[in-house]
Amino acid sequence: MKDRSYFLNTALALVLALAMAAVVLFRTFAPAVILPELNIPNMVLLSLIALLAEYYVAPGTKGCYVCITLLGVLSFGLLPAAAGYVPFAECWKTAVIGGITFALTTWVFRSMADRLSTGPNAKAAPIITAFGLYLATQAFTGILL
Repeated sequence: MKDRSYFLNTALALVLALAMAAVVLFRTFAPAVILPELNIPNMVLLSLIALLAEYYVAPGTKGCYVCITLLGVLSFGLLPAAAGYVPFAECWKTAVIGGITFALTTWVFRSMADRLSTGPNAKAAPIITAFGLYLATQAFTGILL
């Protein structure tokens, strides 16, 4: 079996690349559209999409959380800056917040999904976990701000 320890970071980079390609297309062909900002709930949403892809494509993959954090910092720092979504002067803030958010989301999602999935019949457990985690993130962000 192939080593899939970096599949999660590849999935995050792919999800971010698709999102930033959509940003570039909207800014080019529909400049009047108001795009959402890259805040913590949106970073968690992008992370959860990558985590769901990992859970269904490469189940049981474990990885080093330091590597997950560092590659998350690189992904959230470089891709939005390259797409012009975040100014280069501000990309370090997005990188650090995105990397920490991605690592924490990964840790919480994996621990919740492992406890909720009770066998091969629990196919919807990761989706329900991701939905609940996204709603909790929105509520927590609303409390902080």
